[in-house]
Amino acid sequence: MATHMTGAEKQDYRAFVRGKVSIAANIRAQDGARQTVEIIDLSQAGFRMRSDSFLIPERALFLTLLHYNPMKARIAWTKEDLYGCEFTQPLHPAIFEDIVKRYPQLNEPSDL
Repeated sequence: MATHMTGAEKQDYRAFVRGKVSIAANIRAQDGARQTVEIIDLSQAGFRMRSDSFLIPERALFLTLLHYNPMKARIAWTKEDLYGCEFTQPLHPAIFEDIVKRYPQLNEPSDL
């Protein structure tokens, strides 16, 4: 599978701290197609997820988590089954902190 990365992802520059999480979440494409993904880290600017299905780079989507309104994002880069997504509007710091506290990563993944 081809890898598509933006300049920001290649440089690994982070404007916000990333929190390690483990979240079974739903994403919805603008055409209404839905699927379950695993969110493995989160920042105020975006998130990294794992999906068994191929997703189109640059595609807009909505991330849905229990207790929160849907959050609009776009797929910024892909690498195998990992996808980096950027929120269209950064998360409020309190929302970010609440999500990280609700969904902590219990075990370090061995393949990342």
